[in-house]
Amino acid sequence: MNSTLSQTALKLHEKLTHRRILVRLEELNHTQWLSRNDLLALQRKKLQDIVEYAYQYVPYYRRIFDEVAFRPEEFSQNPESFSKLPILTKSIIKENWNDLLSTDPVRREQMSKLATSGSTGQPLVFMQDSDFRDSVTADIQRHMGWAGWKLGDLHAMIWGAPQNPPLSRRVRLKLINWIWNRFQINAFALTDETMIAFAERVSRKSPQILFGYATSLYHFAQFVRQSTFKDISFRGIFSTSELLLPNVRQYIEETFHCKVFDRYGTLELGGIACECETHTGLHTSMENNVVEILSNGSPAQLGEVGDIIVTNLNNKGMPFLRYSIGDAGAWYAGENCSCGRESLMLEKIEGRLVDSFYTRDGRKVWSGFAGAGFRCLTHPAITQFQVVQKSLDRMIVRLVLNGELPKSVEEEIKMACKSAYGENVIAELEFVDEIPPLPSGKHQYAVSELNHFHP
Repeated sequence: MNSTLSQTALKLHEKLTHRRILVRLEELNHTQWLSRNDLLALQRKKLQDIVEYAYQYVPYYRRIFDEVAFRPEEFSQNPESFSKLPILTKSIIKENWNDLLSTDPVRREQMSKLATSGSTGQPLVFMQDSDFRDSVTADIQRHMGWAGWKLGDLHAMIWGAPQNPPLSRRVRLKLINWIWNRFQINAFALTDETMIAFAERVSRKSPQILFGYATSLYHFAQFVRQSTFKDISFRGIFSTSELLLPNVRQYIEETFHCKVFDRYGTLELGGIACECETHTGLHTSMENNVVEILSNGSPAQLGEVGDIIVTNLNNKGMPFLRYSIGDAGAWYAGENCSCGRESLMLEKIEGRLVDSFYTRDGRKVWSGFAGAGFRCLTHPAITQFQVVQKSLDRMIVRLVLNGELPKSVEEEIKMACKSAYGENVIAELEFVDEIPPLPSGKHQYAVSELNHFHP
C-alpha cells in the first residue's frame, strides 16, 4: 500500500474508532520544538492535572496523599512538594491494584487491560485508558519521524506476539498492520524459515524503518550476513525494550547500512526517551512523562547513574505517579542538542536494577556491563555474553564467539570483574554456542543467583 492510501486509511480508522492518534502526533510534532522553559511549563500543567485527578478519583492516591500530608493545590505553589509522594513499585501496584483504578465511570469505559512481558521476573498487569493508548502510539510515530519516516510510509517490525492467537486477534492484527502500512515477524519465534520469509518481504517491499528489540534485530542481522540477502538496508532502525550495547549497535548499523536509534520505553509508561538524528543522547518525551533519576533517594547529578523514576502524564485510568521502573540511567551533561530540540536528555540507560550484584564487603553494585570498565566485552569476536554471579566470590562469564578471542582479552575480562566486584572474585569463562533468550524474547545480560537471598 502506498503512503497516500495509508494516510487515508488512518484518517478513516480514527473517524470510525474515535481514536485521536493523528491529533496527538500533530501536537507532539509541534511541542518538540518548544523551548526548555515552555516544555517544563507544559509538563507542570499536565502533572498538576493528573495529581488533582488522582486525589479525586483514585482511592490509593487519596489515602497516600493524606498520609504524607500532600495536597494537589500545594503542588501549584511548590512543585518540589511532589517529592513527598512515596515511590510506586510493582509490588505496591499488585497489592493495591483495585484501589489504583479510577472510579470515574466515564473513564472506566475507555479502559483496557495489558500485561508486561515480565522480563525482570515480575510481569505486571495494568489498565490503560484511551488517552494513554493514543499518546503512546503517536509518540512512536513522532520518533520514527526523526529518522526521516513520514506518516504512511511502509515500515517493518520484529516484535513479540503470542503463539497461536485466536482468529479474531489475528484478523485484528492484520487489519491494524494494513492501516499503518507495516508488516512484522514474531520476535518470539525467530527461525531460519521465518527470517527467510521476512527477509524476502523486506527485499521486495523496501520498508523505510525497521523497529524491534535489540536482541531480535541483532539475530536478524546475523542471519542476513550469513544469507544471500546482502542488499537489505533501511532509512533507520529503532532498537527498544532492551539495553543496546555498543558492539550490537555497530554490528546492526554495518549490516543494514544505516543508523540505529536507541529508544527507551516500557509497556506501562510508553515512550520515555529516544535518540534523534544527532545520536548524542536520548530526548525525554516531556509531554508524556516526568522523569526523575535518584541516587540514594536524592536527585542524581548530571552524568551520575541512579534509579529511574517516572510519572506518566496521560493514563488517568490507572495513574502511575513516581513509579520505579527498575532501570538505572543518567542525565545528559552536555549542552542542548544541536538538532534544536530542548527537551531534557538522558545520557545513557544502564539497564535493569534487578541485575545488581553483591560483593563480599556488603555492597550492592549495579552490573553495568555497557560501561567503560567492561569495554573488553565489546570485542568484535564476542557476539553475545552473559555474566552470572554464582556466589560472592565466583562469576561465570558466558561468551558466544564469532572468531578467535585473544588471550589478552580473556584476562582483561577477568580483571574487569575483580576491579568492579572485588579482588576476591574469580571469573570463569565459558564458551557456548548460544545463550537462550527469556520467554519474552529478550536477553538478560546479567544474572545474580544471590538476588533471592537479598530482598
